[in-house]
Amino acid sequence: MNRLSMRIASMLLLVTLAACGHRGGTIDAVETDGRWRLEGRLAVSDGRDSGSGSVTWEQDGAYYTIQLRAPVSGQSWRLSGDAELCTLEGLRPYPLTADSPEQLLERELGWHLPVAPLRDWLQGRPMDADTAIEHDAEGRVTGFEEQGWTITFRDFRDGRPTRISARKPPYQVRLAIKSWVALP
Repeated sequence: MNRLSMRIASMLLLVTLAACGHRGGTIDAVETDGRWRLEGRLAVSDGRDSGSGSVTWEQDGAYYTIQLRAPVSGQSWRLSGDAELCTLEGLRPYPLTADSPEQLLERELGWHLPVAPLRDWLQGRPMDADTAIEHDAEGRVTGFEEQGWTITFRDFRDGRPTRISARKPPYQVRLAIKSWVALP
């Protein structure tokens, strides 16, 4: 894998590794009892390099499975785990593990970003219940700032945002959710 592909892969991984940690927010969102599946597209940038890919994320309480597919290289990765252990498959010939996604990224890719809040952001809420939240005229969350990131939400369907942007210069992550299903 060349250097650009590795950078794109690492940015895509940053976006999807959030499920290793969770604290709930207090805004109204459609409840899923912690069991859901989403499919969508990612676009990421570190200010110099950018990339995009498709993502499928299944959450079952604390356990998650995240599949990521990069369209240009055809490379795919699978991240699974819970708050105790993360396992990444597909980046190397053998599985990679760590206690947290931050540790895994730092160790394997040299990246360190606070990715744990993404699980909440995907549901239209901050990780920290004390975060100031902006709402539109219909009462939907339009954005907030958390851990140095500016999060904005657009286009809602069934009470959930379908377009999410997270920005912390020079990093930017955009997610377009195609489908979101609460699992039985």
